[in-house]
Amino acid sequence: MAPILNTALQIIVPVLVIIGVFIAIGRKLQILDTINKNTEELGCSIDKLKESHNQLNERFVVVEDRVETIWKDKFAPAGSPRQLNTLGEKILNESGIKQIIENNKDRLFKIIKEKEPTNAYDAERLILSVVNELPKHCPEIIDELKQSAFKAGQDIDAILLVGGIYLRNLIFDDLGFSLIDLDKKNKKEKN
Repeated sequence: MAPILNTALQIIVPVLVIIGVFIAIGRKLQILDTINKNTEELGCSIDKLKESHNQLNERFVVVEDRVETIWKDKFAPAGSPRQLNTLGEKILNESGIKQIIENNKDRLFKIIKEKEPTNAYDAERLILSVVNELPKHCPEIIDELKQSAFKAGQDIDAILLVGGIYLRNLIFDDLGFSLIDLDKKNKKEKN
């Protein structure tokens, strides 16, 4: 009986080992399938998250634009063209930005002219942008800008917006545009 038992064990043990190996391999394959499924679900979740992020970003841009418009309206109400209100005029006259713009008018005009705006709308946006970058174009006036902002009780962005509208009014005709034509897309014919 011992030889039969011995033979049976010699057959059963390897079979059990092989079955155990197949079970272990099956479990590992099941784990890999689960990982693969979870990875696919994670990919779908990431895609949904990206889509939500893009939608949120688009909505934020709209809100940011509206907040900027409301902020600008504080000094120069929306209209075509946007002009300084009483607060904007006060800032212009009391802060010192008027003098800064007048002192740097030729330099700023040259920068704007080199960019060759082709219509009134682009010219206005370019002027406001160049004045907003005044510290970059005229770094020597940074302290003067800070003092102007302090005098007016405003931040530098407000001072630069007021200065930009003032510069636009000073040089618009010299650029070949009319404030009346600000909403039009074609450049005014020069005589």
